Amino acid sequence: MIGENYLTVHMWDKDFNPYNHEILSTLVWARLLDLHVHYFHPDAMTKIAQRIGNLLQVDHAMSTGAILDYARVCVQVDLTKPLLSQFKIHGIFHSI
Repeated sequence: MIGENYLTVHMWDKDFNPYNHEILSTLVWARLLDLHVHYFHPDAMTKIAQRIGNLLQVDHAMSTGAILDYARVCVQVDLTKPLLSQFKIHGIFHSI
């Protein structure tokens, strides 16, 4: 991290051209709204985050129980797939 921003670094490629390089994934902080308090458990949060992308980090405030209005997770999102705006748990839709 640089400040509060993530820096993505890739292996060097001698044929790298920044003008035609495709970005296939990115890191995002996803805010998970309207979750019941029992979903704030690390195992549940991991399963939820994996629906969005590869879980990298759980917001420290959420993991300590300081904020229970929403959860924030940092995930690596595959940009070649459609982005999620919501997900369903036990028949109930939750916004991202």
